[in-house]
Amino acid sequence: MLREVDPLAVASARALAGMLVFGACLLVLDGAAGFSPARLRRGLPLGLLGIFANQVLFIEGLERTTPAHSAILIALLPIHVLIIGALSGAERVTARKTLGVAIAFAGVVLVASEQGLHLHGGTLAGDLLTLAAGVAFAGYTVAGRSAVRDLGPIRTTGLAFLGGGAAVLLVGAPTALRQDWAALSPAAWGGLAYVLLIATIGAYILYYMAIERLEPSKVAAYTYFQPLVGAALAYALRAEAPTARFVAGGALILTGVVVAERG
Repeated sequence: MLREVDPLAVASARALAGMLVFGACLLVLDGAAGFSPARLRRGLPLGLLGIFANQVLFIEGLERTTPAHSAILIALLPIHVLIIGALSGAERVTARKTLGVAIAFAGVVLVASEQGLHLHGGTLAGDLLTLAAGVAFAGYTVAGRSAVRDLGPIRTTGLAFLGGGAAVLLVGAPTALRQDWAALSPAAWGGLAYVLLIATIGAYILYYMAIERLEPSKVAAYTYFQPLVGAALAYALRAEAPTARFVAGGALILTGVVVAERG
């Protein structure tokens, strides 16, 4: 999809979709009161972290680094969450949580190494952008827990999208307007639909629903399944048998997530 659509155009489409869908949810749930200045102010920092910074930095970074690097950098999210949670006093760091995160991260490195890990300056800019995107989302994760407890996951996600989505559109709207949407292939439209419906609307609401019920670090630990699922889909599409490295990495990821979740 990114071969046909500018990254900022994709980010703008995600922001607009989230604002429309979650804005409608706020209107149905609370009417005009759902958009009160106090609520909007509470959602703005979350939106700037989890919507604006995360989406723009990630998609710009993805274009400048390799899939393997991206998978590993994204997998640092639970580590970022543990650090931010500990520094802010929002979460208690235990030895079991730390051990679980470390084991699962080792599994991600093992799975991602099948795509080839090469340290060279050509990916440095993309790596740094992706790393910054992960730190921003970790802040969104930790800071959002109190808002979710007070307002619930749908309202909190909606308020975040109103503020963060507006910031994305300020930056990305000119690029989105220049994008030749009519020239996109069916495959690109399919990829965009998946990003909007699953990776944006579905993923964001499910994420804060999980934050409502679990500690942030435990929720973040489940992101370790992303590279595992991605690699599994690649094997299925190519009709290839998984390698021993993939199986071993997957076992480490599963073990680490279970250990962290019980920590």
